[in-house]
Amino acid sequence: MELVPVLSTIILIATLATLVLAILSYVAFRMREGRRPGPPRRTVDRPEKTFFIRYEPHRESARQP
Repeated sequence: MELVPVLSTIILIATLATLVLAILSYVAFRMREGRRPGPPRRTVDRPEKTFFIRYEPHRESARQP
């Protein structure tokens, strides 16, 4: 058995396997994206930050080390 036909067969099989795996990965990705829930629904109009207030230090104390 010669070396060139064996190597070309291996390359052909590797290429086909890569294409099949790429297609399967894409299909799995699209199925997973379809299962992802949408943004949560807001039933009551409330401000975005209900419990938390951003801390802002005094300007004088922020300058001192």
